[in-house]
Amino acid sequence: MYRRGDVGGVGRALRLLDLLRGYKRGRAVANLASELDVSTRTVRRDLAELESAGELIERTTIDGKAGARLVERAFGYVAITRRERYTLLAVRSMFDVLRGTPFHDDIESVETKLAQRLEPAERSEHTTFAQRIVYVPDGGTKAYDDKADVIDALLTGVLSRKVIRFAYVDSRGRRQRGHLAPFAIAIHKHGLYVVARRLKRPEEGAQLTSAVAVSTFAVERFTEAEHLRAFPFATPADFDLDAVMHDAFGVHLAATDEPTRVVVEFSKERAGYARARVWHRSQQVRDLPDGRIRIEFSTRARLAPIVSWVLEWGPHARAIEPPELVAQVVAELDAARGLYDAAVET
Repeated sequence: MYRRGDVGGVGRALRLLDLLRGYKRGRAVANLASELDVSTRTVRRDLAELESAGELIERTTIDGKAGARLVERAFGYVAITRRERYTLLAVRSMFDVLRGTPFHDDIESVETKLAQRLEPAERSEHTTFAQRIVYVPDGGTKAYDDKADVIDALLTGVLSRKVIRFAYVDSRGRRQRGHLAPFAIAIHKHGLYVVARRLKRPEEGAQLTSAVAVSTFAVERFTEAEHLRAFPFATPADFDLDAVMHDAFGVHLAATDEPTRVVVEFSKERAGYARARVWHRSQQVRDLPDGRIRIEFSTRARLAPIVSWVLEWGPHARAIEPPELVAQVVAELDAARGLYDAAVET
C-alpha cells in the first residue's frame, strides 16, 4: 500500500525539486525535511545528489537557518493586480474546508509562493486581506486529517489515468473491495467525491469503450486506496463529465433510464430564497397565488437526496410530484414525529 513516506530516493528527490521550485529566496532545510518526513541530513544528501545530476542549487541562510535555493534557468513572471491577489486569497479561504487534502496543501503553497515574491509593503498588506474576507461553510465540513495517503492515491489515479485498488465502507456500513477507473473528482457541499467506474479486474481498464455505469464514491469512506502503476485505464470516448453531472442531483448520478419529473412547492416566506438558487440545471420556476412558487425539473438521479432536500425546508416546502417522492417524504416525517411521541405523551 502506498504511503507518503514510503518513496524511494529518486521519488523523494523529485518531490524535493517541486518543494524548491518557485521560491525565489529559497527554503529552510528544516522545513523541507518536515514536509518530506525525513531528517535534515537526508535532505542535505538529496540536495548534493541533485547538484551532481546537474541542478543548480545555492546554499543560503533563511531567518538564521540553513537553507537551499533552486536557481531556475527559466521562470515566467505573471503580473497580477492588487484586486486579483485579493480574489486569490478568497479562493484560498474556500479551500479551508478541504484541510488535510492535497488540494488545500497545493493552494496554500501557491499563496506562499505568491507572497514571498511581493515587496515588503505589499506583503504586509497581503497579510491583512484575511481580515477582509471570510468563507463560512454551511452544513458542516468533512474531516480528511487521516486520509492523506488515500487522497494522494486517488488523485494520482485521476491525473495519471491509473486503476485504483480500493477498500470502501458505504453509507450503510457495508465493506467493499475491488478496482476502480477514476475518471474525475467532484467537490460537493465541502466534500470530495470520485467519479469512477467499477472494474471486475484491473486489466479491464485498458479496454473501456463506454462510460455507462459510472458512480460516485465519497472520499472519506475509502479506508484504503492504491494506484496501480502497471494498470492504466482508457477514458471512454463518450465520457463527458458535464453531461454525466447534468442529470445528477448534487453528486447523485443517474440511476434510472427514464427521467423523473420533480415538482416541489415553496411557501411565500421562502420563495425568494428558493428562487435565487439553481438547484438543478433543468429547473423551471412557476409563480403561484399568494407569493408561493413551484420549482420543476427532470432528473434520472435517485429520489433519496431529493427527499432530504425537501425535508431541509421544514414546513416551507411540499413535494408535489412524483407520487413516490411524496410517499417517501411523508414516511420520513412520520418516522421523525414518532421519535417525539413518547416525549409529548409524558
